[in-house]
Amino acid sequence: MKGLIPAFLVLLVSGCGGAVAPTVTTPVATNTTIAVGADVGWLTQLESLGYSWVDSTGTSANVLQLLKNHGVNAIRIRTFVNPAITAGALGVGDNDQAGSIALAKVASSMGFQIMIDFHYSDTWADPGHQSIPAAWTGQSYAQVQTSVYNYTFDFMTALVAAGVTPQWVQVGNEIDAGMMWPVGATSNFVQLTGLINSGYSAVKAVSATTQVVVHLSIISDLTHFEWFFDALVADGGHFDAIGGSYYDGPGTVTTVASNLNTLAARYGKPVMICEIGHSASDAVGSGSDIATAIEAMKAVPNQRGIGVFYWEPEAPDDATTDGYSMGAVSESAGKVLQFTNAIDSFE
Repeated sequence: MKGLIPAFLVLLVSGCGGAVAPTVTTPVATNTTIAVGADVGWLTQLESLGYSWVDSTGTSANVLQLLKNHGVNAIRIRTFVNPAITAGALGVGDNDQAGSIALAKVASSMGFQIMIDFHYSDTWADPGHQSIPAAWTGQSYAQVQTSVYNYTFDFMTALVAAGVTPQWVQVGNEIDAGMMWPVGATSNFVQLTGLINSGYSAVKAVSATTQVVVHLSIISDLTHFEWFFDALVADGGHFDAIGGSYYDGPGTVTTVASNLNTLAARYGKPVMICEIGHSASDAVGSGSDIATAIEAMKAVPNQRGIGVFYWEPEAPDDATTDGYSMGAVSESAGKVLQFTNAIDSFE
């Protein structure tokens, strides 16, 4: 996700794979211990640019502490291969390996669960943009497989050495039309599956307990999710959980809840909302969005609903973020950002 809302871009590229028979499940008790999270990949650079935060009562504290005070128990951190990091400019943030691990270490030390989101690109990856890292350009499919494995393994090894074992890792970000184009485009689903499996294997080689998530964009589009995951399963894809993005607004929660249940049953896998967001100017709507998504996740049968993550709740809607308007703050004075009542819904 980024300011132009790429999660709304859907590229339905025809692929391969047969139908997957639904799995019959028997509902059990709802899951009351889901991850309630926030993606805060911009945080370190926003702090360096002079921003500070208070909550809706005016209490001032570190962003992570403010979020924890309001019920957030997990932090999602994206990371890029060789991103352009420019002092005094936000861009992708400082989310290269060093920056991402530093933030993960701080969040983990505060008791947060950690999700790492590998974009496998030097810049934003989403349904309309999946640029292969410059260092891997021109490599054959087999070489890219090796690059994915080595990069993922090295990052995970460094992360664990820093004292952080992530609960979840995304192998790709909103990969509706594949990743690392053209090698991993869905037009050659077998190769995409191979790249996903390379990332999966690297994660498991370092941490067998970490769950690997495959993340698509619009969770309300059940047809696309079934097309993608049917093909992935048919081609021997490995994954532990299904992730989706939810920027449709609280009015579509009934559809989203139904889709979460269907996907969990069809593939026998946990499901999560990796990204959710709503207009910062509509705190009531944002709060409703968060609350209803959490309740839908808790209600997924067989405790297969595992988490909801808000995308950049601490981000201001100004030139710094290219006008990203789905944070959960207002500018109270200068660069002091005040969280809206929307974050109360995390509690």
